Amino acid sequence: MMEKNPQNHIKYYLLIICAAVLWASSGTASKYLFNSGMDPYALVQYRVSFSAIILGAYLLLLKPHLLKIRPQHLWHFAILGAGMGGVQFTYLFAISKINVAIAILMQYMAPFFIAIYSFLFFKEIINRWKVFSIIMAFTGCFFAVEAYNVAILALNWHGITAGLLSALFFSFYTIMGERFMRHYSPWTVLFYAFAFSGIYFSILLNPANLFLSDMKPLWVITVIYVVVIGTAIPFGLFFMGIEYLRSTRASVVASFEPISAGIFSFIFLGEALTLWQVFGGLLVIGSIIIIQLEKEIDPEAPAYKKLAI
Repeated sequence: MMEKNPQNHIKYYLLIICAAVLWASSGTASKYLFNSGMDPYALVQYRVSFSAIILGAYLLLLKPHLLKIRPQHLWHFAILGAGMGGVQFTYLFAISKINVAIAILMQYMAPFFIAIYSFLFFKEIINRWKVFSIIMAFTGCFFAVEAYNVAILALNWHGITAGLLSALFFSFYTIMGERFMRHYSPWTVLFYAFAFSGIYFSILLNPANLFLSDMKPLWVITVIYVVVIGTAIPFGLFFMGIEYLRSTRASVVASFEPISAGIFSFIFLGEALTLWQVFGGLLVIGSIIIIQLEKEIDPEAPAYKKLAI
């Protein structure tokens, strides 16, 4: 939606920048856990399950009406939860294998997969700006993952594949989420996505893991940080921001996340980017801005608006 108070819109951009910075810090904290020996599967279980509990408690206490959904939509939310689980696992697995900033940057390729999907299945026209931004994005990704260096690519192909899958899963989640947000609050959609994802991972893994027993104290603190500071709070800030801004503008501002991740991972983990990786990252971020602003000009463009639940 358009800004409700244009003269005071800067604070809403700042909310989204804060969300992006906190998301980035979550990636760095997650990488610390992986470097210390934690399994990505376990962190996904903690993140989605505890996030669902926190969001559920918040909605139950302050906005209980947002927990109500139509029974016929329950299985749709179950599918959405599978998409959320796929996003979380591939995202964290990529972080465990490759540079944090690059892993996050690859997830930001999602808008381009959505544009390609819309063209193939809904015959949405891809204009010259979309073509340019898609070429720019994949060129940037080529340099960011150092695909020109066969030796490095061979070492990191698991992480790079997970990063690309993360973008694909995020595209799926975005398309499904857009459909649901025509009927429900973003808070409702997010809660049920996390809830179903938490159920799935508690079936795949031991539910007793959620008691965090026999875990190193520093691990417990870091997991709490990832869940609260790196997940629940930034989502809250992001939703507060998009309540007053177009979601396309919010997405552009949120692209500050991979930049922040690069800074955090360098300071706290010693992960440095080469000049070519920085160049590739800037190309991807620039392409994100182009494709999102193009969508801002034509807000009816997304073809998945034709889908209905």
